Amino acid sequence: MLLALWASEVVGQDERLEIADLQIEGVRSVDESQLRAAIQTRARSWWPWGQKRYFERDVFDADLKRIAEFYRERGYPDARVVQSDVQRHGDEVSVRIVAEEGNPLRVASLDFTGFDAIAPSRVQAIRERAPLKPGHPLATEALRQTAQMAADTLGDAGYAYARIEIRQTRLEPERVAVEFRAEPGELGYFGPIEIVGNPSVEDEVIRRQLVYLPGQPFRVSALRESERRLSQLGMFQSAAIEVVVPEPRTPEVSTRITLKEGDLNQFTYSFGYDSEKQVYGDALWRHLNFLGGGRSTTTRGRWSSIDRGGEALFHQPYLFSPRLSLQLGGGAWQVDEPVYTVLSAGGTASLIYTPGRSNRVSTTYLHQFEQNRVRDEVLADDPSRALFAGLGLSPFDGQQDGVLAAIRLDADRDTTIEALSPRAGYRTSIRVEKAGGWLPGVFAYRNLFTSGSYYHAAGPVTLAGRVQFGTIDADLEGEIPFSRRYFLGGAETLRGWGRFEVSPLSPAGVPVGGRTLLVANGEIRTPLLRAVSSVLFVDAGNVWADTWELHLDNLRSNIGAGARVATPFGLVRVDVGYQLTPVQDLRVEGESQDRRWRVHVSLGQVF
Repeated sequence: MLLALWASEVVGQDERLEIADLQIEGVRSVDESQLRAAIQTRARSWWPWGQKRYFERDVFDADLKRIAEFYRERGYPDARVVQSDVQRHGDEVSVRIVAEEGNPLRVASLDFTGFDAIAPSRVQAIRERAPLKPGHPLATEALRQTAQMAADTLGDAGYAYARIEIRQTRLEPERVAVEFRAEPGELGYFGPIEIVGNPSVEDEVIRRQLVYLPGQPFRVSALRESERRLSQLGMFQSAAIEVVVPEPRTPEVSTRITLKEGDLNQFTYSFGYDSEKQVYGDALWRHLNFLGGGRSTTTRGRWSSIDRGGEALFHQPYLFSPRLSLQLGGGAWQVDEPVYTVLSAGGTASLIYTPGRSNRVSTTYLHQFEQNRVRDEVLADDPSRALFAGLGLSPFDGQQDGVLAAIRLDADRDTTIEALSPRAGYRTSIRVEKAGGWLPGVFAYRNLFTSGSYYHAAGPVTLAGRVQFGTIDADLEGEIPFSRRYFLGGAETLRGWGRFEVSPLSPAGVPVGGRTLLVANGEIRTPLLRAVSSVLFVDAGNVWADTWELHLDNLRSNIGAGARVATPFGLVRVDVGYQLTPVQDLRVEGESQDRRWRVHVSLGQVF
């Protein structure tokens, strides 16, 4: 307290002094970033246009108490702030806080009693999955989550009104025995359903997302799955389903669905820069509950040095089933790649099936007019002209056009939690596409592409890996659209090269694409500062000319390092890759490419 009084003498009551720096020392056993987020005294943003932060004495004094409370909630009852300094430098202050953690209060034993109504294996599952473990600090949140897990297990067995009493017995000064005592009550079944907070969205739209009906045995997992499906509609800021507890309690379990509608007309835009797209911009307008029934429309436009154009989508949820939906789309795009350009216009129709939280399967019919054209400098000599003529392009202007009609099957599984920068779980996807045969159009091919990513947290470090494979087959080379041929290189694949610089070469040294692709990426992601992390990476892969052609002794590889910086505009990525196995005689835009390193700037993680 004397230190806090000293700080008040340095900073006057009515002065507005910017916080230039905030240091918290002595933090060893908890996540410092979470501790900083729990207090309101914060340093100004390092970002030039970031939010300014000013020192407030009352807030600072309250934060000193919040730090001690933060530790107590994590099982450190003796933690306290032993020193706090506020140093003034003109119109700024530097703040220093020193914490003393003390010894934690640890869990000596964990007992579950009164759970005879369920199988012993389910009680054992609670023990194994519970965040509270013997030997761990007695954290308040872990205690609450374990009790909730026990109640949910009983609820999933049909006991809607189960109660969990937590008893703590101090065995030693720093050890405590924890007992979760259950009162299951009687079995229940679903009864009336009340819906509140949906002035614009029809009750029927909400009811069809539910996975339970009146009369069915009560299951708490049905409530959680129904909440997830309601959130997926995108029309609600929040969706919560709770059990209405009557007095006296009856086997018929009433539920109340409480919703908070969001803005049903959403307009978003973004702009940025990366080393491949240069300056780019996106704009998106989405209308939710279009014509009622939970339908939505989306209109999107983009402009960049690589692609520009627009599309419109219509989404019809609940097509005969909550798991099945229909999506129709149409648009026109121009794509400018280093080797070729594409003009396309057409539409798609997709049936989307979502059998579970992590899985998605879709069938799409694609019908569009497509014009491919290789750049003039690619047709530099007669051997190159003959090569591209064999690939179905005109030897005079390098053009290939026609109607592309294809059926596409996609299957995806994603077990990750953090979508933008995962630390655990995996993602897999497979796509099979067929054009020609009984379908209209001039192109005829079969295409397979699959991808898998895996993430593992090792303390603060994240190990991430990805493998991609693709192959395309056709009876005649010219029946494959040139834009469907495979290329590697750039910020998303082989970072030691520029975009589309790795593939079979023409006689003039120009990448011409191939029929088979294999690429693997590995990263070690390490946090450095609050908003900065580092990445070490290795990439390896190649593109081969023929279908199903793989030569693992002929892979192009690179190593590199990068930085990730969290900004108000997103995660900025900077990578520098160095080629270990250069491509001999490579030429891009008429110039020889002898430089063995590349720099890439973009947004978001590579995978």
